[in-house]
This record gives sequence, structure tokens and C-alpha cells, in this order.
Amino acid sequence: CAPSQRRLCLRGGRFAAEATWETGTDSGQAGAVRLTDESGYFCFFGKENVVVSLKLLDACWSGHYWVFASGTTDVRVVLTVTDLVRGQTRTYVNPRGTAFAPVLDTSAFATCP
Repeated sequence: CAPSQRRLCLRGGRFAAEATWETGTDSGQAGAVRLTDESGYFCFFGKENVVVSLKLLDACWSGHYWVFASGTTDVRVVLTVTDLVRGQTRTYVNPRGTAFAPVLDTSAFATCP
């Protein structure tokens, strides 16, 4: 994984996460800020506007990596998380005009270890 201003690299670089947003009159790629090896957040409209947080947990004791995300927006959000080792991708979409529903995906990636 090559981290950038638009990409989070998590779990030792095994996973990449990116997000886009759309208001109906404007759209763009979210800015990415890594907090820990398993978490970070995305900013829309400017780097000071934190909108979506993401946590990717190693729950291999259950056979999966888990994806949790939350947001404070009603714009369209497309959050994409990719396991770069296994080549699997999960995409989470929040429709425009709908409050961001939490993502609690405890079966996201059955790609352990």
C-alpha cells in the first residue's frame, strides 16, 4: 500500500481505504488521515472537516477482518476498502440525502491470516 493524501493504509499496509463524496452540485475524493495502524478518518470540503471515521480490526479469531465506519453527513459517500494481499474489495455506499448509517461489517474479509 502506498499511503497518500487520499488513501489510508491500514494493518501493516495490507489494506487500502479510499472515499469519494457527492453533494449533487459538487464531488471529490476525500482527504485521508491515518491515526493508528487500524484506524483513520476522511475529510470532505477541506482538511479541517472530518466526516467519516474508519476502523479495520483483526478479528481472525472469528475468521474475518472487520470494518467499522461512522459518518457525520448526508452526502453520498462511497467508501472502498481493499485487501491488497487477497485482492478483495468491499464497497460501502451512503446515498445522498440520507444520514450516514454506521458500517458494522463483522464479515467483511474472510481472508485471514
